Amino acid sequence: MDIVPVYELRERLRAGAIAGTGLLAEDFRLKRAIDGMAPLEKVSPVFARIVQLARQAVEEECRDRAGALLDALTLTDALLCTQAAVGAEGEIGPLVKGYRDTEETDALMAEVPYSVLSALLDALCHSGNGRYGYVVELRKERPALFRDYRVQAAMVEGLGASYAELAESVTGWLIEDGKRGRGGGGILSLLQKGFDGKGKKEMVRRVWVMEAIAGQDANPFYVEQLPQSEKEVRGALLYALRHCRDNEGLLLELVRTERGNNRKMAYYALAEMEGEGAWNCFRALAAKKPEEAVEYLEQSGRPEAAGLVAEILLRLLGGLKESGRKPDKEEAALLTLCLRALPGKGGEKICNCYRQAASFGSALDGPPGDSREKLLFVPPNRNFREGVPFSRMIPALLQHGLVLHPAKELADVAKELYLSCGEAYFPAAMTACLLTGTGEECLAFLKGFVEKKGLLGKRLMRDRAPFVEQAFAPVRVDEETGEYRAAAVSLHPAVQRPQNHVRPITTVLPEMVEVLMELESRGTDQVLFSWVRPQDREMCGRLAAYFHGRALKTGDNRAYLEPLRRCGAKDCRGLAAVYFRSKGKVASWEILYYLNQLPGSAASREAEARNVLDLIKRGEIKTANNCIPALETLLKEQFAKE
Repeated sequence: MDIVPVYELRERLRAGAIAGTGLLAEDFRLKRAIDGMAPLEKVSPVFARIVQLARQAVEEECRDRAGALLDALTLTDALLCTQAAVGAEGEIGPLVKGYRDTEETDALMAEVPYSVLSALLDALCHSGNGRYGYVVELRKERPALFRDYRVQAAMVEGLGASYAELAESVTGWLIEDGKRGRGGGGILSLLQKGFDGKGKKEMVRRVWVMEAIAGQDANPFYVEQLPQSEKEVRGALLYALRHCRDNEGLLLELVRTERGNNRKMAYYALAEMEGEGAWNCFRALAAKKPEEAVEYLEQSGRPEAAGLVAEILLRLLGGLKESGRKPDKEEAALLTLCLRALPGKGGEKICNCYRQAASFGSALDGPPGDSREKLLFVPPNRNFREGVPFSRMIPALLQHGLVLHPAKELADVAKELYLSCGEAYFPAAMTACLLTGTGEECLAFLKGFVEKKGLLGKRLMRDRAPFVEQAFAPVRVDEETGEYRAAAVSLHPAVQRPQNHVRPITTVLPEMVEVLMELESRGTDQVLFSWVRPQDREMCGRLAAYFHGRALKTGDNRAYLEPLRRCGAKDCRGLAAVYFRSKGKVASWEILYYLNQLPGSAASREAEARNVLDLIKRGEIKTANNCIPALETLLKEQFAKE
């Protein structure tokens, strides 16, 4: 049925209402539209009523022309609302297509029970005990659920959660999903809707997510919101301006007009620019306040930043070398800032900084307890305590810097300093080899470090295990892909949030795992814990046997239980007996907890529980209370069911 005449009639009725009812009787276009309704008039009483009202409005003797016109127009609009339709090109498909966790799709609506969806939305949008754990577990179990547009809206609201850990987790999830294309466009619109430049931390997190997902594509939004923004939100918007090179002029103006922390944020953003104006600004600042300039350049990867930081550091180190003295308080503070700014930068000048710093040896370490040590920087991914000596800090910085910026010149310096300065630089040199060499080269380099040739053949130097542990500490296995990665963490002063840096590694060979096992060190065992790859069943079998043997030689062997489970170990013989014998007196709750953590098959765990029970009865394991009834109950109830 063709309802075009109805649309034409409505247009003429609207035009008549605008022109005025006094002209309706003379409106020939309206009369022609009414005549065009003749084919429809007999189809339905509704059409007939519309024609009746329209004709009444144009009759000369009509007393209530305005009322008739309004009735005709209202009925026409109501009719057309019921006839509306929408369409799209393409084939018809189901609303939710293959709702799988691995599917890379935009936001969608999931077919999920109301009980699950309602609980998740409530946990994201309200405060209360236990909500954080519930959301985190659901994210692990059903990550695809978080692509539902209703959940994404709640996640944006969750950025303002009173529980900071939940808000930070939601921030990371939104960034992760947005970067992977899972609802990125929808997330961006949700973040921008209702944005308040005068808001609190929630709005700051919105900016973080926006810039991580959209970068410079959202620059018009940053600039638009800047005039009405305040405090932390303004600072976040200022720092987001770094994504667009066209903002350089604006930032040069802002570093002159902003005050306090917002001025710092403008400088941090300016440090990412490549124009001559930006670097003239930093050169002028470095001449007057070098410590302030270095602070702003700490996380900048620009070659200009590397050159400027290197010039300041080389001048400082050169003065200390020439005078033969240790730095005073101001010089130590500047030295700390310069060293903190080294990782993530490359180039020949930065390489010279490492060479010059290494040439001091232990001359700048200071006596034990000297307060000057505590002014020096400790790089991330290190378990060093406060007061790391200068001589230990330089190789650690070099290793950390290689993960952040694995440039060939830095790798060459690491190997050079290892040859000239000794084993302290082995971790950096090994990291350089892993990132820039081949697997065979890495294996040969590792063996050359831990094996010593003698008249009676090769001897393993187990005392070098701590350096091997440091060398492989950044290397982890990705749980999802099973691939080796070198990971490092830096804390950007502009956002005060950890920044993760990950580099793929293809140079870890099975023979290198064998070398680490031969060292039989608790530290290298920690490395092997992070190298378990469930996909490699053969290697898991060898690691399981190794971990089991090591656990039998270690009194407190609890650290080995979880890696054994990930290896799929079937045997747990003797583990509990060794642990409890080393503990002195143990309570019943401790025995039950440990036995529940045991890896292995049900039969193996039951056998070990019975072994513990026998040892308690014989008095070989001392207990603080009567554990026998609790153990017997465990054997009857839990293991019987398994």
